[in-house]
Order: sequence, then structure tokens, then C-alpha cells
Amino acid sequence: MNQQVLEQLIEDALHPEFLEIRDRSEAHSSHEQSDGGGHYELRIVCHQFEGMAPLARHRLVNAATESVREKIHALAVKAYTPEEFAALNKPRTRRPTISLNTQ
Repeated sequence: MNQQVLEQLIEDALHPEFLEIRDRSEAHSSHEQSDGGGHYELRIVCHQFEGMAPLARHRLVNAATESVREKIHALAVKAYTPEEFAALNKPRTRRPTISLNTQ
């Protein structure tokens, strides 16, 4: 299974505003118990997540990928509403620094 298949399944089921999938399988290929399944990190922004707890959001993503779950060893999900995602990417204002050096 490849990343494009995973992306298409999620796009079709959830219609996210933003979706980023990173294939991290190479970093885990040397594990003793590696079964060859893919390791993926996923960031998704979706209106459907509004009012949902994190676990419920993950369940939606898992339901969308059910048909390929046997080919996925690990799926790390970071699921946000559009408002949460905007707040994460908002530039932070820096507080002014006060110098106590009197030289």
C-alpha cells in the first residue's frame, strides 16, 4: 500500500480542508518485529471534527482507512478543526524584554 491510496481514502470519506501524510516506514524498517506494514504520520483539518473529542476524531479517520488497516503498522493522527489549526499556525507575539543591565 502506498501513501496515495491512504490519502484518497481519507479525502473521499472526510473531505478535509487540509491533509498531510508522511510515510515514516523507512525509519522503522530495521525493527526486529517489523512486519512490513507502513508507518504513517497524518495531520488533518476537517469541519466534521467540530465538537468532537480527540478519540472520536481518530475513530473517524480509522473508519475511513478500515479497508487498508491490515497494511498499516502504525498511524499517528493529529486531527484539528479549522479553528484549532488556525490558532496553531498564528504567529505568536513576543513579550518585550527588559534589560536590567545599567552599564
